[in-house]
Amino acid sequence: MMEQEIRIVGLTGGIGTGKSTAAEYLKGKGFAHIDADAISRDITADGSPMLPVLDGLFGPSGQFGKEGVEILRPDGSLDRAALASLVFTDQGRKRQLDQVMFRAIIAEIDQQIDAWQKAASQNPVGILLDAPLLFEAGLDTRCDLVLLLVADEEVRVRRVCSRDGVTKREVRDRINSQLSDDEKREKSDVIIDNSGSREDLAQRLEKFYTKFSKNSCKRFSMVL
Repeated sequence: MMEQEIRIVGLTGGIGTGKSTAAEYLKGKGFAHIDADAISRDITADGSPMLPVLDGLFGPSGQFGKEGVEILRPDGSLDRAALASLVFTDQGRKRQLDQVMFRAIIAEIDQQIDAWQKAASQNPVGILLDAPLLFEAGLDTRCDLVLLLVADEEVRVRRVCSRDGVTKREVRDRINSQLSDDEKREKSDVIIDNSGSREDLAQRLEKFYTKFSKNSCKRFSMVL
């Protein structure tokens, strides 16, 4: 990739691995934060031009829809749970959704990266590109370093059930719809196991931050 004045760290990991907690910690250390999930929510907000596109594909009369499953509510807003019920149990539908969403998300991410690179006077420690589907979207090519969070599957299931009020089956469907941890490990530079407490995660992130801030080279490897 092109030489960057501000290093870009890709933060990724499957559902329930603690990406949001890690992002907050690293933001507190001075990282600029680009949040792919927030961008995705903005793109599908009420009144967004993306909504009729999604309805045309995944609505009951769409090519990838299902009879009786409405992904838009009567007020025109996106029913995220209904859309999730379609795509997280069908890899073909999920690929189609990813293709549509990735184009719009990547365009916005590139704009935000460019803005931060031009705002070097603000002197962030680095740019944190926080993206659950970092590899699936090809966003790892924009990163100087990839930090992967992993955790025991049972821990992940318990966290997400508690947080979102969903069933274990729903969480496992989402886990199975993503790249496996083994595939992600092969593509990552820094791997942090977040199966423990918040305090334990903070200690591991501090070790990463210390090495990152003292190491001027683009890439290095750590397993914590």
